[in-house]
Amino acid sequence: MSEFSRVDRLKNEERETPIVKDKKPSKPKKKRKTFKRIILVLLALLIIFAVFSIYKLFSLSDDIHAPLNRETSSYRNSPVSHLSGYPISVVIFGVDSDSERGLAGGERSDAIMLLSINPKKKTTMMVSIPRDTRTEIVGYGTVEKINHAYAYGGPDMAVDTVENFMGAPVDHYVAMNMDSVKLLIDSVGGVKVKSNGTFTVKGIEFVEGETYHMDGDTALKFIRSRYEEGSGGDNGRQERQQLVLESLATKMLSPSGLLHMNTVFDTLGDNVKTDLSSREISLMALRYYGAKNNIEKYQLEGEDVVLEDGLWYFIPNTESFYDIQSKYLENLELQ
Repeated sequence: MSEFSRVDRLKNEERETPIVKDKKPSKPKKKRKTFKRIILVLLALLIIFAVFSIYKLFSLSDDIHAPLNRETSSYRNSPVSHLSGYPISVVIFGVDSDSERGLAGGERSDAIMLLSINPKKKTTMMVSIPRDTRTEIVGYGTVEKINHAYAYGGPDMAVDTVENFMGAPVDHYVAMNMDSVKLLIDSVGGVKVKSNGTFTVKGIEFVEGETYHMDGDTALKFIRSRYEEGSGGDNGRQERQQLVLESLATKMLSPSGLLHMNTVFDTLGDNVKTDLSSREISLMALRYYGAKNNIEKYQLEGEDVVLEDGLWYFIPNTESFYDIQSKYLENLELQ
């Protein structure tokens, strides 16, 4: 057989040999339908959750909204724009509210914390002001403990007094019944906090550096401790307030915290007052969320003294005060 005949025969065999392509197994229609149903259910749940959140937020706004008697801070030329995401200053008052006036006034603020929140830098500065700090009570005409301002004139007088003391704007306030901290912590299933000291309070022992999962009752005892040996007095208590507040805020904004949203909203409605509207709360949640991951905590340094009136006062150290004030204004981009 010639070479050409052999080549022709091989070509003919190649043509006659069928080429079989591997076929990928098609997904069963039943599985595809099940997957689509799951997606639809998840989308429906997401829509229901969003609608419910909006409804609860606006309902909550009616319960907690208590505007200040002013248009803007006297330390601002104009109100800050939440839509543009400008740095803002917020003061939190922790009030043991047993009076008939409730959070409107009549009780002293047990805890005072200032927050400057910068969404551009994604930084938050938290400053604790000792409740016994001696300062002018703006609008009352006296010089006494700063925590008296809330009792005398509610949020308006307390905000004006804190602004005057700090020499910095306070754009918004949040007043919270201290007992609500216990309820909020329980509503989100507890919080994890690392102890800043070794001490025992009401039968509960804490060891410095150890992390504890606290329910509301335990956390409140942890916060309020100041006389127990090893608790660190007022400075230790202020630091514990910061630690618990930070942990609570983180838990409330976590996926597990959102699952308890209904209980959280109900608790807030009964125990919180703020000048923020529902729209502002929504915008701030979006614009300022990133700043929660970088929180710097500060406490004023100074000394406790007994003055001629026989009362204990906290007198801030001048150098420490101006250093913290400068950093606070810097985070607000006002310096």
